[in-house]
Amino acid sequence: ITYKFPKGVTVVSLKYRETGYDSSFCGDFKCDDEFLNSLWQKSLRTLYVTMRDNFMDCPDRERAQWWGDVTILMGQSFYQLSPEANHLIRKAIHELVDWQKEDGTLYSPIPAGNWFNELPAQMLSSIGPYGFWYYYLHTGDKETIAHAYPAVRRYLALWQLDEDGLTAYRKGGWSWGDWGSNIDIRLLLAAWHYMALDAASQMAVLTGNEGDVEGYQTMRKSIEKAFNKCWNGEYYRHPSYTGSTDDRVNAMAVLSGLADESKYDEIFELFKTSEHASPYMEKYVLETLMKIGHGDYALERFKKRFATMIEDTFNTTLYEGWEIGAYGGGSTNHAWSGGMLTVIAENICGVRPLTAGWKSFEVCPDPVIPECSITIPSVAGMIESSFKDSEKSFVLHLTVPSGCTADVKLPSSEYTSVSVNGKAFCNEMSFKAGEYDIVCNK
Repeated sequence: ITYKFPKGVTVVSLKYRETGYDSSFCGDFKCDDEFLNSLWQKSLRTLYVTMRDNFMDCPDRERAQWWGDVTILMGQSFYQLSPEANHLIRKAIHELVDWQKEDGTLYSPIPAGNWFNELPAQMLSSIGPYGFWYYYLHTGDKETIAHAYPAVRRYLALWQLDEDGLTAYRKGGWSWGDWGSNIDIRLLLAAWHYMALDAASQMAVLTGNEGDVEGYQTMRKSIEKAFNKCWNGEYYRHPSYTGSTDDRVNAMAVLSGLADESKYDEIFELFKTSEHASPYMEKYVLETLMKIGHGDYALERFKKRFATMIEDTFNTTLYEGWEIGAYGGGSTNHAWSGGMLTVIAENICGVRPLTAGWKSFEVCPDPVIPECSITIPSVAGMIESSFKDSEKSFVLHLTVPSGCTADVKLPSSEYTSVSVNGKAFCNEMSFKAGEYDIVCNK
């Protein structure tokens, strides 16, 4: 805000009242790395400023709801905001499926008045494990999944396989896979398609449509076989693709399960040199690095690529691209750049739901930083977890809400002793409601 006053005016005070979506900042994260602490706060500010009557692309260029963004934003929302924010996600799902075209096409953004084009990659991400099914795991809202599933089935019926058994190219209204260049779109679409079919299988079982599962799984088997023919011994790339090898595609190959563990070392080597992903798709690259056991490099890559926006002392929110002005207009308040927050929660702190509504959840910390703490405002209650890793011990503190079960997986299986609340422990680490101090001596 810029104020201009004529001469003779005495300014007594200037104030403002912040308005925003009806939810509170209940989640918290702290660690001994100020770069990560800053990321958490900037992600929160960016998320909140992009929430009104819908999730929005950004507040100062367009306030439309793109579903590629929503899949990133909802992850942050579950770990930062009170459960009231879940209503906005539910609304987003309804807006996507209730405006489905007669031919089965899904499209965003919402609201639409001058745009009715399908972005195939974003639509697949919306109905996949990072979209509708992710919402269900965090909320337990079966009713919304039952409402959305018929639209999911109709949309997936539009997708076909090519003569090689791979996902056929679907241009849609805008063949957009990410900002930037060197996008191996055929394999990127195939990975998203493969994951969407898996999520659809789970939705079908949940909603009593088990008869649909065989068709989904048959198509998945075909995609898996054809996709892995595109492995050249070092990385994945489609034969028709001529650009530099795409880090996005290789990340999604791992996260989807298309790539088995025998390929992880080669894919890791690719990530050392391939940096084509925008801040939107970089979230999946960083998550992949955590999954394949290279959390240290995930932090190194994250700090290198995000340094400009995290260290910016003027802007308290995150950019759309790697620097101001990059990509489609270059807003400085684009919440898709906060995906690392979810990686911190789910992969470093290692806390994520296993069953719907957090009735059971996993605590699988990865001490790539020496110590941290997290508070999660789940629909089942507040979950607290913290760890401290030192030369002599690994200590984990955990609070499990009433009615929940936490399955703990320790970072190592080679501790000399393990105690829980002061008592020696050697059984399966599954804990009901309560507070626990788990001490692992090295």
